[in-house]
Amino acid sequence: MSKHLSILKNAGDSSITYYVGDEINHISHLKNCTLICKKNTNFDLENVELIEVEDPQLEFYKISKKFKKDYLENDKLIFNEKYKSYIHSECKIGKNVLIGPGCVIGKCDIKDGVTIHSNVTIYSESVIGENVIIEANTVIGSTGVMWVWDGNERIYLEQLGNVVINKNCRIGSLVEIVRGSANESTIIGENTCIAHGSLIGHGCNIGKYVHLANGVKLGGSVVISDYNFLGSGSIISPGVKLMNTDIIIGSGSTVIKDINENGVFVGTPAKWIKESGGKLSGVPQWKKN
Repeated sequence: MSKHLSILKNAGDSSITYYVGDEINHISHLKNCTLICKKNTNFDLENVELIEVEDPQLEFYKISKKFKKDYLENDKLIFNEKYKSYIHSECKIGKNVLIGPGCVIGKCDIKDGVTIHSNVTIYSESVIGENVIIEANTVIGSTGVMWVWDGNERIYLEQLGNVVINKNCRIGSLVEIVRGSANESTIIGENTCIAHGSLIGHGCNIGKYVHLANGVKLGGSVVISDYNFLGSGSIISPGVKLMNTDIIIGSGSTVIKDINENGVFVGTPAKWIKESGGKLSGVPQWKKN
């Protein structure tokens, strides 16, 4: 089995991952893989090869160059007369799919009933679920900008994951959704709306029936549970989790830590101000199953 890169939580057989800490319980799930770790950590893990270095993150980023993929393969993009767009020769396109002119679509899996407006770019390995609508000038599966300094220059991490947009989602114009890092996916749950100008970082996991208003920014690895609402211009810091339903983030607010209770949160940093029940201006009312 060939080696592959992995983020720590997904690491399994034949993977290469890294860890910068020294707590054995954080890596106890590892087996049959390679772990890049700090010198003199003295980890004792069954069937795990240790590579001890000064800077595990830097070494992992350097190694990622060996696994680099071409997520568009320009030599396999063919101008499609029907759609007036450049589409990868191995792209899977379902039934009743509408694609506007000027799109560039890599080796993707596009399900039935999808509508893609003009000038959309979709990088390879993306999965677009049934009846998804993607409006003009949006980018799906772009590369995240993650780097570390080696003393002389930036060393970038190759982004080797993908994007999965589940069924019945609506993605506005000028939205950018970054693909996952290593072997992770950026996931958009079914029936979620992402309004114009929003940015979704690498490895985010957005639940179903979530609404992101205009210009929302999510850092990498953000988790948002079902039926939540993020107001215009709100920002969620990397790694933050919104782990309840009926969480409402006010317009222009910044969330810097996990939220585990429902309610309305506003300000920078965002703080709870009241319960989320009742009708609120601009916030849709979901009928939950």
